[in-house]
Amino acid sequence: MKITIATGPFLSVPPAPTCGGVEMLWHGLAEAFAQKGHSVTFLAKAYPGQPIDETNAGVHYIRLLGYRRSGKLPVDLLKDWFYSCRLLRRLPAADILSLNSFWLPVLAQHLTHNRGRLVVNVHRYPKGQLWLYRGVARIATVSRAMQEAIIAECPAMASITRVFPNPVDTGIFTPPVLARNYDGQQTIVFTGRVHPEKGVHLLVAAFAQLAPQYPHVRLKIIGPSDIRQGGGGKAYLDQLVRLADRFPVEFTGPIDRSLLAQALQSAHYFCYPSLAEKGEAFGVAPFEAMATGLVPVVSDLACFRDFIVDGQTGIVFNHRSQQSVELLAAALCKVIAHPELMRQWGKEAAAHAAAFSYSRVADDYIADFHELLGNSSGTRATMKESAAR
Repeated sequence: MKITIATGPFLSVPPAPTCGGVEMLWHGLAEAFAQKGHSVTFLAKAYPGQPIDETNAGVHYIRLLGYRRSGKLPVDLLKDWFYSCRLLRRLPAADILSLNSFWLPVLAQHLTHNRGRLVVNVHRYPKGQLWLYRGVARIATVSRAMQEAIIAECPAMASITRVFPNPVDTGIFTPPVLARNYDGQQTIVFTGRVHPEKGVHLLVAAFAQLAPQYPHVRLKIIGPSDIRQGGGGKAYLDQLVRLADRFPVEFTGPIDRSLLAQALQSAHYFCYPSLAEKGEAFGVAPFEAMATGLVPVVSDLACFRDFIVDGQTGIVFNHRSQQSVELLAAALCKVIAHPELMRQWGKEAAAHAAAFSYSRVADDYIADFHELLGNSSGTRATMKESAAR
C-alpha cells in the first residue's frame, strides 16, 4: 500500500527539536507503517540541518519551507493556505492520503492526478470547519469525546468518523528497572506546554498549599513556555515563579523524548491539570506517564475517560469547582499519603498503556485503510480489542 502523510506549516518532525504532538505521532506511525512493508512518503516543514529529501527508517521525507506561528488565527490560516498550495504540488500518487493541516484536505479533494482515499486527522475540537471536508473518505480522531464533538458539529460525518487512540512509544516509556523508592525525597512532575490552558498555575498553587506538610516533596515542571512553541510566554512563567514563592519548584524547559522518559521514570507522582475543555483531544502526557507506572492526577476532562479510570488507573479532580486548587491539593495529598496503593495502581496503569504501542495502533490504521480501499482482507480492531491485546 502507498501511504502519504502530510503535516502542517508550523512544526517539524523528529529529530527536530521544534516538533509537536501531532508531528511526533505521525512520525512514529510512519515508521511503523514502513516496518509493516508499506511504501510511506512524509511531507513536513523543513528544519535547519535536516535534508530536504531523504529516506530514513523506510520513510521517504520531503521537507518544505514552513512558517512561524503568529498566534493570530487569520494570519496563521493564511500561512497554512500558502504552505498547503506549495505542498499540494509535491504530493505523490498514493492509495491513502493522511492529512494534518487545515487547508490541504480541501485542496486535495480536487486533485486529478491522485485518486487516493483522503483521511483527515482531527486532533483538536472542531471550530466550524468540518463542512469543508465533505468529500473525504475518513475523519480520524483520537478519543470518543472528540468523535462526539465532530458528529455534533456535522451529523452527516457520523458514518465516516473513527477513533484511533494516540499510541505510546513503549520502547522508551516503560516502568523503571528498579521499583520506585518512596523513602526520602520525592518528585511530582508535570510535562507539557507551560500554558494557562494546561492549568499549570493550579498545580503550582496547590503545591504551595501542601508543601509545608510534605517538605520532602518537590515539583518539577517540564515543557516549553515560549509562545513560539505553544507556551504561555514570559509573563505567564513569571506568574508561576511568583506562585511558587520559596517552595521547591523547578522549571526545566523542554527536553528530548529520551530524557523525558527518564524524568518520568525517576518521578514519584504525575499531575496534568488541563483546563482546555475544547483544546484537549486525548492527553498524551498522562498516557506516557502511565506507561512508566505513574498514577496520573488529572482534571475532569472527557477525553481522559478513554484511558483513565478514577480510583483505578488515576485520580480525577473537579477543575470546574470554585475550590479547584484545594481539590487538586487534596488529590495530590492522597497519592503522597498512599505509596503502596500507588504501586498497585501504577502496575495497572502501565499494563493498560502498554497495549497502545505504535505497532498496535498502526495495525488499526492499516486495517481501516484496507477497508477504505475495498480490501475485504483488512479488518479493523476496535479500541476495546486493541486494549485487550
